[in-house]
Amino acid sequence: MDVDDQKSSKAVPRFESFPPQVLPTPVPKPVEASRNDGKSPSSLHHGVSKSRHQSSKPSPQSLKPPSDQDTPPKPENDFVPWNESSILFEIDVKGDARNTEYRSSYNTPLYPQPWHDRALGLKTFRASGVHRASISDHAKTSLSKQIQSDLRASKPRRINPSANSDLQDEAGADYVPLRLSKRRKLSLEKRAIGRSPPQSPKSLRHDLLGNGSESAPRLEAIIEDTSDQSTLEEEGIRTPKLREDLQRKKVVLSRRVDEAPSDWHAWIALVELQDEIDGFFGTLSQRPHTNAERQSNAEIALSMYGKALRGVTDPEGRERLHLGMMSKAEIVWEARKLSSHWQTIIKQHSLSLRVWKKYLNFHQSTLSGFALEENKARYIDCLHLLQKIRNGMELSDAKQLAVYGIQIHVLLRLTLLLREAGYMEVAVATWQALLEFEFNKPTQYRHADQTRSTFDDSILAFEHFWDSEAPRIGEANARGWLNSDDDCPEQRQPPEAQKTPIHHVTNVFKSWADAEHQTNSRSHLPNRDIDEPLDDPYRTVLFSDVRHSLIESPTDIAEDQVQAWYEDQFIRNEMLNGRTVSSGNHGSAIADCHDPHRKPSKPSVEATDTSRPNVFAFYMGNFEISSDTLFGVPSQWFSAFGSETEPIPKDFILRTLKLLTSQGVGGDGLAEYLLAFEEHVSSSTVRKSAKSLLKNRPSSLRLYNAYAWIEHRHGNIEAANRVWDTAIKMCAKFDDSARRDAILLWRSRVWQQLSSGETSKALQELAMYGFEGTEGTLAANGASSDETTNTVRLRLRNAFSGGRDHMLSIGLSTHASLYSELLFLSDYLLNTTTIQAAQTSFTSNLHLLTKTTSPKTRRAEALFRQSYARLLYNHTTAKRPISPSTIRSFLTECIAAFPHNTIFLSLYAWNESRFRIDDRVRGVMRDIVSSNHQNKDEDQTDHITTHFFAIHADIQRGTIQGSNLNAVRGSFERALAHPAAAHSAGLWKWYFLYEFENGDANMKGAKDVYYRAIRACPWAKGIWMLAFEYLTGVMEEAELRGVYEMMVEKELRIHVPLEGIS
Repeated sequence: MDVDDQKSSKAVPRFESFPPQVLPTPVPKPVEASRNDGKSPSSLHHGVSKSRHQSSKPSPQSLKPPSDQDTPPKPENDFVPWNESSILFEIDVKGDARNTEYRSSYNTPLYPQPWHDRALGLKTFRASGVHRASISDHAKTSLSKQIQSDLRASKPRRINPSANSDLQDEAGADYVPLRLSKRRKLSLEKRAIGRSPPQSPKSLRHDLLGNGSESAPRLEAIIEDTSDQSTLEEEGIRTPKLREDLQRKKVVLSRRVDEAPSDWHAWIALVELQDEIDGFFGTLSQRPHTNAERQSNAEIALSMYGKALRGVTDPEGRERLHLGMMSKAEIVWEARKLSSHWQTIIKQHSLSLRVWKKYLNFHQSTLSGFALEENKARYIDCLHLLQKIRNGMELSDAKQLAVYGIQIHVLLRLTLLLREAGYMEVAVATWQALLEFEFNKPTQYRHADQTRSTFDDSILAFEHFWDSEAPRIGEANARGWLNSDDDCPEQRQPPEAQKTPIHHVTNVFKSWADAEHQTNSRSHLPNRDIDEPLDDPYRTVLFSDVRHSLIESPTDIAEDQVQAWYEDQFIRNEMLNGRTVSSGNHGSAIADCHDPHRKPSKPSVEATDTSRPNVFAFYMGNFEISSDTLFGVPSQWFSAFGSETEPIPKDFILRTLKLLTSQGVGGDGLAEYLLAFEEHVSSSTVRKSAKSLLKNRPSSLRLYNAYAWIEHRHGNIEAANRVWDTAIKMCAKFDDSARRDAILLWRSRVWQQLSSGETSKALQELAMYGFEGTEGTLAANGASSDETTNTVRLRLRNAFSGGRDHMLSIGLSTHASLYSELLFLSDYLLNTTTIQAAQTSFTSNLHLLTKTTSPKTRRAEALFRQSYARLLYNHTTAKRPISPSTIRSFLTECIAAFPHNTIFLSLYAWNESRFRIDDRVRGVMRDIVSSNHQNKDEDQTDHITTHFFAIHADIQRGTIQGSNLNAVRGSFERALAHPAAAHSAGLWKWYFLYEFENGDANMKGAKDVYYRAIRACPWAKGIWMLAFEYLTGVMEEAELRGVYEMMVEKELRIHVPLEGIS
């Protein structure tokens, strides 16, 4: 371009007297396709770019006034025709969800190629040379003709302006709007609101979350009624495909909350939908989020919760909204502001266990404001407040039980806090006081209509008993408050006084840790005033230390009305108690590592992949307890008792159970558990205990069954069969309520033979049913029978189905499940151990058991499914033919019904490990955790064992199936990012030990996990002590001394001062 052309291209000055000239619209010159043949795509692109730049600059002739000859004819339509040959690339209106995840397509790894080896701008291109969103250099020349062919084959796309009146203000613009302006967006929503009928909160909630019945309208139907999808697309909404449906749902919910501000279901659904849009769960949650993203999401949610609370008046709705608001507020608010809001919320919802749990969780897990005495005082204030509510308010029986359950939960949390902070004696003494006061109370204080004065008198009497230093429950020679003798305090055996050994080693911190651990291992039971004085004053527990635990219980407490909280992350911390934690196939954690610089050995491929994982190896069981799990052989089935070290001596627990059962507490259920526990910890004395219990309860068939299982565990098969035979023949002498447990005896006899592989003997045992009233041995009666198989089948079916229906009619679902179990066992044995016959019987009986929904029927269903799972496992291990898909299908249904049952999860992992074709276990665990995060209506979401099992399964997978050190680390991180496991001290300890053994030589990963664990669990002394037990070689002396000073500042128990170690 010469100088004259540059001058002519300058802009013309603007003056009011010289209006701007109207430039003609240039007509794009069509490009002939034949001229482009043989050119590469890059040359085509440069050519088009050059023509575009040239046409964008006005020529000297274009500045002349337009004439009629120069003006091109205006087309009939208002849009410019789309020239197929002049456009090289299509417009992507769907977008790529991976761009938001990886920020750039060039950072995307090779293995998750979401575009399936497609070139940018093409539809059907496949080539091994294309791995990303561009064409490789060696493929450009050879594929140019294919690219041009694909471009010509693509259909032209036109921008069709809508004839709507709202577009008149943009008709004269020199651009096509791809986004709605604010004014048009508001007008669009107003029109949509006017077209939609109102929806009820319940139906809207069900439709959005997918929980509605089949007759309820689906979300798509609601969207069709409330908005016109074609209008939304035509008017310029260009959201990615993955977010489009979510945005439409948000429009519906926003309109709903504007119409009905009191609909708290819609408000909660709107907040959850915003979390899904932001990618915190659901389809879009594919990457970790930054702090800025979490804070932005929390601020949006807090704004929604604030608007919702101004319009919602329903108590349940306000409770749910407050809990959701505080969970988001923890991300952006300071601790002082959070504490102030919690004080207000707890006064409004003082009868809600969920609110109390969240309130206690916040104060206990905040490192900056944690102090043990302050937290202990807060727990005691909670107990006093709850007791005032019970005494000062006219509550119904159901609410009385609810408040009492909250009191027990708070007391349990308090004692666990004291135990894990090092004050074991106070925690044990608290439960001693409650059990003595509740179950060993003298007769004069047990009036059903006792008044306030009577309760106060019992408090004074119990204080006298406590100060008398008589043996208390759990201690040797203890007879309970009821049978105590104040004149014989010497019956109590004082604890042994032992001096703490001091190891004089070069590392003073390691020596202090050893001394602290040895002293802590002996500090279990409280001391007496008359015992030999000790240096530690916390060993003696006064009455004032346990006065808050004396809770007045309601008159009648149903067995299923007191909830168990064993799945809470603050309660279930078995791994925190012991010093040795197994890490599975990736190595075992070292209990006493005196050389932290030792490089741990990495797992070998051969050792990892050839060893079959033990199906019963998972140590944190979560399933329904039955005689199978109480007395079964651990190598044959799951056990109710783990192998972890208990923080309390087993003989103390055993004496406590014996004293409670002697008072009749818990009925036959607690007595059966006592025998199972004694068999587990002291098998040499269990026979004597069983005979003593049967002497006092001669009509308990449940105890007879337990005694027979004990003999079977000891290898006395004949003795066990005699016990079962005797108990069955004695049934005729018992009343109807006692005879109901006779089905337990028959079930145990059949399973005893099946576990040994004796299917023919199991069938003989089952065929004896109905001969229990005859003389002689049952074996003789069964063997002499010449009935045909069909006759036996008909007789057993009538007997078992009749018993099942009778138990269902009187509300005994558990007993009905036992009769149903014998039905599918009889079909299995009578059809030559064919699993299809048992499957048909199982399905029909399961339908009958689940017709009604209640806690009892849920437990019966779980027991019934567990029994059938045991049959499938027994059938498979006996090398009988069965399809793996049959087992997988059954276990998938069980996991869908009971997603946290570790029997079903373990068997599912075992079934998949036999073939190792693909890995479904991780997908199942991911779905369970994801559903927990989304299903915020249920209290069942806080299951810590699910996260433990996900890590356990990842460790057990092996290298061939894709497991490695980083994969296991990812499992730990995902679990600890979940609210249900973020403050699990046991999980943090496991993670630390895993990093310590499998990390690098400088232990950087272990140190990082250690400091994170302290921030998450400031009350757990066992977490703080990890630095002195494992990291003394990699942490500086100043760091270790700072950790020790922080422990003192947080008021954790220190048995041996650091200054006393030379």
